[in-house]
This record gives sequence, structure tokens and C-alpha cells, in this order.
Amino acid sequence: MSHSRMSVILICLTVLALLFGGLIATGVVHWGEEPKAHFQSKGKLEVVCEVEVSRPNEGLSQPFDVDKMTIPAEFDFEEKTGWYTGEFTISKNRKGTLKIEGAVLEIYRPAMFKRYGLIILGEHVTLDRTNGEFKQWIDLDGEKRLDLITGRCKRTTNAPF
Repeated sequence: MSHSRMSVILICLTVLALLFGGLIATGVVHWGEEPKAHFQSKGKLEVVCEVEVSRPNEGLSQPFDVDKMTIPAEFDFEEKTGWYTGEFTISKNRKGTLKIEGAVLEIYRPAMFKRYGLIILGEHVTLDRTNGEFKQWIDLDGEKRLDLITGRCKRTTNAPF
């Protein structure tokens, strides 16, 4: 093989290696990992959730009242807030703070009131955008957690999250 032909092949291989390396560095090509899903990150995400609500009666040791219902929720990416038609402190008029961790959206609002003989310190709502799972719980005095709502949500437009 001639020296000039070998040089052309070497230059072509170098250019291809640099091009491929650039594609990996910019995130266009992922080496050895699953591509990440792209979720909505602007505007408002409106969902409707089919949930099961477990409500304590007079105390936590009694059997809970369980109801199935449909509730709306909204996540505002611009304002970094959210709400749902909940049981306690987060509502359309008293929105919570939105935190985004990958596919999971969490709304949190601090609280300070007494119910069920315990002091409620805060309320959390999460939506896992990979599967539509919705959860709501409250933080209680003494570093306790009380799970109250579980269910599944879908967008009001039937589009993916």
C-alpha cells in the first residue's frame, strides 16, 4: 500500500474518531446507558388521578376510612409550585413548592397544626412520571410519616408526561 493512501486512511479514521467522540461528549450518542426520557419541564402539567384515600378517624390505631375518588393536580414548572385537591394544606389557593428529581415531581408545604392527636409538620405529594404513580403523605411530630393517598394519574390531554 502506498504511503499517500495510508495517510488518507489514517486521516479518515482520525476524523471519524473525533466526530464520534464529539457526539458522545455532547450527549447525542450514549455509550453503555439507556437514553433518558424527556419529560415536560415548562408551563403547567395538569393531571387527573384515580386514588385511594385512607383517613384516620379519631386516632391512628383505629381502622382507617378508605375512599376511592378522582382528583385533579397541577404542577407549574415556571412558578415552581403545585397543588392538588388534597386532604390538608396543599390546595389551589395554598400551593406547595415544586421540587424535581429526575422523573419524580414532589410538592411540599410546611404545616403546623394538630390532628389525630398528633402535630402535623408538613405535607408531601409526588408524581412519578415514568408510571403515573401518585402518593401523598404527611410528616408528623416525632419524625413519623403517615401515608394517606396512593393512585395513578394521567395527563388531561392524554399526552405522555
